[in-house]
Amino acid sequence: MRDKIKKINELCRKDGTYKNDKGQSTVSLWSKIKYFRQIFGDELGIDTSVMEYEDYYICKCKILAYDPERVLATGHHKTFKKQGSYQLCETFAISRALSFFGILESDITSLEEYNMLGIPMTRETKGAANGSTNKGVDQIINDFKKCRNIYEYRRVRRINDPYIEQALTKHPSTYKSIMNIVESVEDKLNKQEKI
Repeated sequence: MRDKIKKINELCRKDGTYKNDKGQSTVSLWSKIKYFRQIFGDELGIDTSVMEYEDYYICKCKILAYDPERVLATGHHKTFKKQGSYQLCETFAISRALSFFGILESDITSLEEYNMLGIPMTRETKGAANGSTNKGVDQIINDFKKCRNIYEYRRVRRINDPYIEQALTKHPSTYKSIMNIVESVEDKLNKQEKI
């Protein structure tokens, strides 16, 4: 099991690690969930329960092993209704449980949680943080098209803003085509968030 956890952490790092101003490193919760499912398949399960209160949701998540059934890790999260939906609360609880299970960089808090709290994060392994001043238009557009929620969109926007600004000054027609996609994705995700 340790080897599988190690493999998941390696795959998450390849997707990108992020550092806050205090030097704590984290990974995306989407990477953690994706690779947990990919590596463990049906060996381990995730069980969640969400409780709704007047102003907030609380979710409890358990990482389960089968045969014999036992709890390997738990995670909890509280989300105020004005901050997000019960799905967001559930997702963050899953991320916490995976962190306690050992799938993390150096901080249990995921990139998306930092984004929700408005704490700036800097990408360490890819994108603008590596000193590159060139990034393909197709890659920028693909980064935005892959966004699954508004928090991921905001992270991708921060990473790609230097490239978008470069396109504005050097290639105005390219800038316009990028911004058409960016605005379309943002509108779609904002509508999705309101539902």
